Amino acid sequence: MNKLLIFESDAATYLGEISKRDLGNIEIVTAVDDQEAQKYASWANIVLGKPALIASILQETDQLQWVQSTFAGVEPLCKPGLPKNYLLTGVKDIFGPLMSEYVFGYILSRERSILATDRNQQNRVWHRIKYRSLANITIGIVGLGSIGKAIARTAAHFNMRVLGMKRTSGEVDFVDQLYLPSELDIFLPQLDYLVLILPDTVESRNFITRKELKMMNESSILINVGRGVTVNQSDLIAALESKNIGGAILDVFEEEPLLLDSPLWGMKNVVVTPHNSAYSFPEQVVDIFCENYRRFVDGLPLHYAVDFKRGY
Repeated sequence: MNKLLIFESDAATYLGEISKRDLGNIEIVTAVDDQEAQKYASWANIVLGKPALIASILQETDQLQWVQSTFAGVEPLCKPGLPKNYLLTGVKDIFGPLMSEYVFGYILSRERSILATDRNQQNRVWHRIKYRSLANITIGIVGLGSIGKAIARTAAHFNMRVLGMKRTSGEVDFVDQLYLPSELDIFLPQLDYLVLILPDTVESRNFITRKELKMMNESSILINVGRGVTVNQSDLIAALESKNIGGAILDVFEEEPLLLDSPLWGMKNVVVTPHNSAYSFPEQVVDIFCENYRRFVDGLPLHYAVDFKRGY
């Protein structure tokens, strides 16, 4: 009999969703904190939960065979020194639409001056603010996994010029032209919007620094919905203060929560959001888990297996 530990702050909701499915012969326990999870760490052969929580009990998981993450980012489980003698699976193909909504919500808000128009309404000011259509605006997407592809699809819907960057050459649907990381000096100067959807890996850390920011146009907007460590935050602040770039829309930061004394909070050309561009909705995660569980029982390859070395 398989033994599942659900280790999540919202463990009861995950349990409720799993209980709606018929998984057969399986024992399930839940935990919401380390002390509770420690009781079952050596008992469970399967763990479903948040990577940062699971990492705290990995050393005690004697029977562990498989971990199903409830988050897209699994970096806490890939750190050196932690056990890696189990199968780790992530969640994909559910965050793309949510992150696309986030990215284009803020692009449209900016291009159509939605906040300024709201202020005019509050002040009873009848004033038409000039705007531009998204058609022919150039968006550059770095990271063309399922999320990047969803953003590219939405951009194409608005008739934007879509440029993409990935480590290998080839064609990607809805991307007009593809660039390699070695071609940043050609890629960046063309962009009105730069969207970063990179994971936290050795290669992606400090992907954008002062050097790259200087390649961008003074009107360019940087949007980061990947990982905060992919952008050198000090260099970004300097570029924003000097108006080297036009602004930033930031959902992720080098340190979270963003420090209260960070200059980013007060910058008029910056949007700060609390890492909420895409939530892990339990019902969607459980759909993935249950499909993988049936494959696990049948001895089939699981969906969205993670390469510990790559971190995704």
